[in-house]
Amino acid sequence: MISSAKYKVNEAMDVPRLRYADQEGQHSVTLKAASTSIGRSPGQDVVMSDPCVSRQHAMIVNDGSVWTVVDRNSTHGTFLNGTRVQRADLKHGDVLQLGSLEGSRIHFQLDTGSGLDASSGHNSVSGLLSSMTLLAPPSQPNRPEGSEIERLNWLLGAARQLNAGGAITEILTTLLQLTLQLTGVERGFVFLRENGEMRLALGLTADGRIVDEDSTVSRRAMQRAIESESKFSISDTTADENVSAWASVMVNKIRSIYAIPLRKRDSKSQQTELLGLLYLDSQIGVGNLSEVDHQVLDTIATEAAALLHNVLLAEEEYNARRAREELEIAARIHSGLMSITLPEIPYAVLQAKSIPCLEIGGDFYEAIMLEDCVCVGIADVSGKGVPAAIVAATLQGIIHAQLRSRQSLPEIAALVNHFLCTRNVGKYATMVLLKLSADGTVEYINCGHVKPLLIQGDVIRELEDANPIVGLLAGATYVSARCKLHPGERLLLATDGLAEAENSAGECFGDSGLGTIASYEDVAEILDSVARFQAPNEAQDDCTLVAIQYNGLPE
Repeated sequence: MISSAKYKVNEAMDVPRLRYADQEGQHSVTLKAASTSIGRSPGQDVVMSDPCVSRQHAMIVNDGSVWTVVDRNSTHGTFLNGTRVQRADLKHGDVLQLGSLEGSRIHFQLDTGSGLDASSGHNSVSGLLSSMTLLAPPSQPNRPEGSEIERLNWLLGAARQLNAGGAITEILTTLLQLTLQLTGVERGFVFLRENGEMRLALGLTADGRIVDEDSTVSRRAMQRAIESESKFSISDTTADENVSAWASVMVNKIRSIYAIPLRKRDSKSQQTELLGLLYLDSQIGVGNLSEVDHQVLDTIATEAAALLHNVLLAEEEYNARRAREELEIAARIHSGLMSITLPEIPYAVLQAKSIPCLEIGGDFYEAIMLEDCVCVGIADVSGKGVPAAIVAATLQGIIHAQLRSRQSLPEIAALVNHFLCTRNVGKYATMVLLKLSADGTVEYINCGHVKPLLIQGDVIRELEDANPIVGLLAGATYVSARCKLHPGERLLLATDGLAEAENSAGECFGDSGLGTIASYEDVAEILDSVARFQAPNEAQDDCTLVAIQYNGLPE
């Protein structure tokens, strides 16, 4: 504890102030009234958030010449310069602690305002400079020593080292090296918050060896620091009955613990975001940090949290940008795989277009010209985005190869079903495959897909025959059906992204909508009509449309 003998009192300094630091930064309270209340209750003149502080903990009163601290029957007591008191007169340089010897240090000072800048809202180098003129650093092995100016130079060097770190690992390494040097403890860990949990990012010993987290780390100390939103520190665990009884402390004979949350404060909302936690401990000796050391430690942690926040944002942006670039590359590859040149058919005209709702989608179409027929397919893989697109590209390759090798439509459907069921990809698909011959004969197979529309002049009817979806029922059997086209008649094949398109009123385009636009001769016109129907809503599913117009053989 700091003795008042270390201070040189200037008789001209007659303005009484309380100076202290908490998770919100540095504070300076001028004592103007005859009494000043301190406690955890919001109605107190000085509000302390430490849970060890009682709601109405203490008072500082003045009888005209002497300032006195009075304990108000608090639960955990009031300490003056390390000694518990009920009532005691204050002199310049005295240190008060409420509820615990490890709690915030409240300095009673008679000055004209020099010292820490309470309006800055954070621990600053300039604030520490003024504190160093009052508090002399103690000597301790493995600790930076020397005069106040030398200590300040060390702090400035520490700040430069932190700011030089350009990546998370570098910043965390520098943070641990600096705090281990300052505290003189044996080891340190930095935990980063991921998905609501603290996960170890880096551990170092005082001699620079990387260490993993083990059971000797006091999770209770970490939790105390997080819950109180302030530093949890104890220089000698044997002096605290509660802490010395902790299982991790007892079993592993831990003597000193410093657990400091790494928080980033939003300048507008003043809300804090927990980024991680710095944990330091030692089994060898008792810690002996001065008030300046504690402030330096807080400053380093604050600066590291700010740097860490910026680096995390930069890394998040970098990862997002790289993901976008990779997605663009994947989209180009996917587009190349899925794009096909529609064959020129002497007896029919094909049109097709696919519009994914995301960058890439799970819809696709296929068209292959064989000697005796043209093979056409359309499919819709369950889900959207990259997973559906990967499966869609695979299925298109399978179907293309099978059609080329003149496999029957039921055999192709059974093969695709077997592939999806046995590969455990978690995806299924609906599809329509057909073969159109020169005489207008159509063999088709519908595997749970939107029913094809047969347009015969003014008459529009659905092709009713259907089979199971591929990828759901292992061992399912499939049967094809047939119909006949006459010159001028058309078939429309669409995915459910068209039928299920919704407008602002929540109405679906539906099968009736497809019927009303069936008279459109151009596929792009049909898709434009669907887009106008659902505007300004964004598409919620991929949309694919294939139109086949049978013209008959030329005479």
